[in-house]
Amino acid sequence: MSHPAYARLIAETHAELGFGNMAARREKVSRWESGRTVPELGTQLAMAHVHRVSEKDVRRLGWPHWLHLATDDDALLEQPWTPQGAISATRRTAQPGREGTRSYLAVTGPVLEAQIKKALAALASPQQPPAQDGHFVNPDRLAGIEARTRALEVQGAGSSATPMTLHHAARAGHRLVGRLLATGGYDRPTGTRLLLLATRTAALCGYFNSCLGDEAGAERYDLTAIRSAAAAGSRRHAAACMSRLAILHLIAGDARDALSLVNAAQSLTPRPSPRFDAFLLAREALALARLGEARRSTQALDRATALVTGAPDEGPPTDGFGFGIGIDEGHLNFGYGYAWHYLGDQKKALAHFAPFLAPSTAQVPPRTARRLLYVVDAHLSLGDLDAAVDSAYRAVDLIGSLPPGLADQYRRRFVPYLAEAPVSDLLPHLADHPAS
Repeated sequence: MSHPAYARLIAETHAELGFGNMAARREKVSRWESGRTVPELGTQLAMAHVHRVSEKDVRRLGWPHWLHLATDDDALLEQPWTPQGAISATRRTAQPGREGTRSYLAVTGPVLEAQIKKALAALASPQQPPAQDGHFVNPDRLAGIEARTRALEVQGAGSSATPMTLHHAARAGHRLVGRLLATGGYDRPTGTRLLLLATRTAALCGYFNSCLGDEAGAERYDLTAIRSAAAAGSRRHAAACMSRLAILHLIAGDARDALSLVNAAQSLTPRPSPRFDAFLLAREALALARLGEARRSTQALDRATALVTGAPDEGPPTDGFGFGIGIDEGHLNFGYGYAWHYLGDQKKALAHFAPFLAPSTAQVPPRTARRLLYVVDAHLSLGDLDAAVDSAYRAVDLIGSLPPGLADQYRRRFVPYLAEAPVSDLLPHLADHPAS
């Protein structure tokens, strides 16, 4: 349903429930979804009525923590923290048509805390891996899927393919693994391999979704990846997935939720490798920056930089999933830029972004167009509209055509400048195109 249609539906329901008349403006829906505005209680109750969520749950959980009850995420969250629950969750997220149904993070606050606690409990008392009868999963075929997954993970650091192309490939891999888990025949060691593959394919889908500006879709995949990692008994995979989910909460949610996820990830890896330790510290630093804690944030980034400087190349892990392996001084330099952006010092942020903006022949990370939003924000904060417009053009050039989530986020930045000629020329290039 479009934003205008949804706004009209909520306004009509608001009146029917006796809460009075309200303006049906699409801008309201955008502000609700972005987290910039908390709807009044009457508006929330009208929304809940439409989505068949009880008033009791709205009042008990509060905004935005009741929103997961308005989607099928509730069924996903209610899956048991067992191998079978992980298989069911993988199958649900692998089904076509599951993406693009919302544009906000639904699992937040106490609901997210409950999920974290359940994941930690599952990892503390791992169950036997799954095994079942069915058409035998050939080990050679499984090795081929692992190799293709690893290739996609490598391209996650830099690729000549567009993020949309990588997104389609990741989804295809995730659907295949979900089907093998649900219908294939395998012993327990193979069941563990399949669960780890499900973790990796879900994490890749989440990553590429976020690259395309679909944080809500990424959230579903990351939650599924955490569940699969817990079912496989892999603390390191679960920690990496939690840190990935933390980034989504930094982008589109609450920094306190991001910090909770990072702290949980750190608790799972008491003796991490230097680069993985730096990977987690960098995310902790950004959460602290979002919370306004400049000293603690820069200290965490300084510690991460010290760990990476001179650290040996760890090479690809034997079980794949090399998140954090590619972290280097350049990655952390951009982290400083993020931190200063969150702390409100846009000149310092741009100074750290500068190396990233320099012309390069290297392959482009799929997240580049998503990263450029921060550059646009920094330029606009400093009053440099031309530089902000140039950064937006660069994003379009990199990604080909913008999917709805990313296009909307770019357009939103330029709304106050619609009367300016450079923005009028830019807007046709920010028209969105379906990601799937």
